[in-house]
Amino acid sequence: MEASTPKPKAFSVLKNRDFRLLWSGACLSFIGSWVQMIAMGLLVYHRTHSKEMLGWIGFAGGIPNTLLMLFGGVIADRTNKKRLVLITQSIFGINALILAILTWTNTIEISHIILLSLVNGVTFALDGPARQSMLYNIVGKDDLSAGIALQSAAFNIARIFGPIIGTQMYGQLGAGTCFFVNALSFVAVIIAIMVIKADLSTIGEFDGSVWLGLMEGIHHFRSNLEMKCVVAMTAITSLTAFSVYSTLMPAFATERLGIPEGDSRYGLLFMAIGSGALVGAFMVGRFAAAKKSGVLMFGGAITFGISLIFLAFVQNLIVALVLFLVIGIAAVAQLATANSLTQNLAPEALRGRAVSTHMFAMAGIQPFGSLIAGRSAEHFGISFALWSGAAILLMFSLGLAFVRPTVVRLS
Repeated sequence: MEASTPKPKAFSVLKNRDFRLLWSGACLSFIGSWVQMIAMGLLVYHRTHSKEMLGWIGFAGGIPNTLLMLFGGVIADRTNKKRLVLITQSIFGINALILAILTWTNTIEISHIILLSLVNGVTFALDGPARQSMLYNIVGKDDLSAGIALQSAAFNIARIFGPIIGTQMYGQLGAGTCFFVNALSFVAVIIAIMVIKADLSTIGEFDGSVWLGLMEGIHHFRSNLEMKCVVAMTAITSLTAFSVYSTLMPAFATERLGIPEGDSRYGLLFMAIGSGALVGAFMVGRFAAAKKSGVLMFGGAITFGISLIFLAFVQNLIVALVLFLVIGIAAVAQLATANSLTQNLAPEALRGRAVSTHMFAMAGIQPFGSLIAGRSAEHFGISFALWSGAAILLMFSLGLAFVRPTVVRLS
């Protein structure tokens, strides 16, 4: 008798009432976040005409993650996650409202954007580990991969609609309205978190200081070879690929594709990535059911790198859209899978710290990738920044697969 083929599980997790509420609220909130990201990137680039300044904005928003993300994981393991995430989401909303007011009163400066990006970065270092690790409490181990994939898909569903809305709103109503819409969008996720019934309180009592808790998580990470390899893949992807194309998107659209400020075609680039991410979410669920998560992680990283090399030489919108579609698939396939593997390789009491380790590799490394991408593109051109980073990702992924084949076989 032939073995039955595992059925895709990516969307069955939506039957879970708490996850469905959280996911729906996140979708609306992420749309607002994308509206703000589009407006902020366009505002900064068209005021300064500096690719390097785009890198500095990305650096400001990300450097707190580098310094604080691992501590955020310790805090996530020791506190009521629901209460913590309600506080952090409220701070995000207030910061967006401040941006809106500064823009409407025509008093906004680049220094204000950098400062508020720093505040958001500090907040995210606390928010990210708690919000990601509470998925385990809501959906359980069996549906964790699917839950993480759909959370990533929520961000990318918003990427389909948010940039289109943001581009049109920026052109017709200005950046201030975009920031205000983002402030309102946090109401959706705050309400969703308030009505969740799952127990999101602390897992247990912990002895010792936050520093000792951090050392405990680091010791586990250092002793787990497979986790180190998975996290290294995430870090290299963030540094050389994800942060490069995301930082340079406004400049790429203007200089490589000839898309002017306020043109709706700019939003199509993000829409293509978001559409690909939905396919990637389905793939994560199917490969997890087939116990081939390691294969998908490496396949996603290699596909990501190849796509960016082609993108480096593209000047045609249609070809760029196809490549961004593939990039969306590859990014979710690699990064969402790495997230679930990192959590599953950790004991329950260290899950928040495992999440913070993954997020440190992703968000903590990203500011340096943003800064390098901005400076590299400023001095050597956008094409060089894209293909050189992609080449490093490809060499690392293929080398790791050859040296540590057991990681490819992770389920």
